[in-house]
Amino acid sequence: MWPRRQTTSKAAANIDPAEAIVQIVERTQAVIHFLPDGTIISANDIFLKTLGYTAEEVAGQNHRIFVQRTFRETQAYQDFWEKLRSGEFVTDEFPRVTKDDRIVWIAATYAPVFDKDGKVLQVTKIANDVTNQRKAVNAISNALAALSDGDLKQRVDLPPQDRMREVADSFNTATEKFSDLIVRVQQVANVIDGMAQEISSNAQDLSHRTEAQAATLEQTAAAIEELSLSSNSAASYAEQVGEEAQSTRASASQSSKVVNDVTDAMKRIETSSRSISEIISVIDDIAFQTNLLALNAGVEAARAGDAGRGFAVVASEVRQLAQRSAESARQIKSLIGQSSEHVKDGAELVNRANHDLDRSFSGIEAISERIETVVSGLKTQAGTLKEINTAVTQLDLVTQQNAAMVNSTAEITTALSQNSLSLSDAVSIFDVRVTEAELKRAAVA
Repeated sequence: MWPRRQTTSKAAANIDPAEAIVQIVERTQAVIHFLPDGTIISANDIFLKTLGYTAEEVAGQNHRIFVQRTFRETQAYQDFWEKLRSGEFVTDEFPRVTKDDRIVWIAATYAPVFDKDGKVLQVTKIANDVTNQRKAVNAISNALAALSDGDLKQRVDLPPQDRMREVADSFNTATEKFSDLIVRVQQVANVIDGMAQEISSNAQDLSHRTEAQAATLEQTAAAIEELSLSSNSAASYAEQVGEEAQSTRASASQSSKVVNDVTDAMKRIETSSRSISEIISVIDDIAFQTNLLALNAGVEAARAGDAGRGFAVVASEVRQLAQRSAESARQIKSLIGQSSEHVKDGAELVNRANHDLDRSFSGIEAISERIETVVSGLKTQAGTLKEINTAVTQLDLVTQQNAAMVNSTAEITTALSQNSLSLSDAVSIFDVRVTEAELKRAAVA
């Protein structure tokens, strides 16, 4: 094995490195040689096949046959060859015209070849056909340009053997994912826009209703406060009426006592009248007896004759006095009887008045108790109204705070709706591969 390795190494050592490089370049690259003025010296098969010429067709021709007509007469083309003649290297991608007037792109290096004195003897171009690569780059570039304009429908389709296929596939995958993202963003933006509009509308309605409620509560609070003041006034008046009722009750009680005293006095008068009547009866009896005695005395005086004449006169006077006393006693008895009847009627009237006063007193007492109940109820009602007024005032404050919060929410939802519309406008520039029906189905899902 070692001798064989030594033999191989000796054989490799005998190969000229420059010759090896030339062979490699000739077999793998498009190569063409020019004089410094651009005259074609020779070209290898790869170059000729790329441009569609034969060796005989290009020998002695000028480089300009491979250049577009619009570029041949430009100063840039003249400067290009001037650089090469001055010994500069030029490496770039160039468009070149084939025999059948097609454009191919080559990645080429124009390299001046010098003699021992440093003078340019010829220019050699080593190139690769990058037309397909250029097309792939252009396709990807155009797709990227369309993407920058919002067109997400563009896809780059390259042959499997193309070296840019991996880049194209990455672009297509990224565009697909970006398209899905934009579709979702559009769906979400549409949903958010609809919800934001609905929320904004509801918030505005709620704001109006809350403002109306706040105004109503404010009016209610004012009415309750006025009612509370009226209730306090009514309670105060009722309390005064209660005090007056108590005073009336006390006066009625005193009047009842006076009536009772009058009744007692009338009863005593009636008793006295009966006693006087009895005394008059006694006087009447005495007068009757006196009259009877005077009559007997007169009879006896008449019997006595002249001796009894004086006694008869006295007896007659006594008799007349007895008659007048009896008559007076009868008159006094009649008057006392009438007075007794009047006293009796007065006593009955006083009793009736006393009974009526008792009933009035009972009514006044009942009214007084009811007034006390009304006063107590009005005081309780006043306290309750005060508590209600406090609660309504707090509710009014909370409602006003809620109204302010609702207004703030309405402003936020309006801003959300505007931002949603802005987002919708922002994503609307993208054109994706979905129909309106698919977008709706995706939104429902």
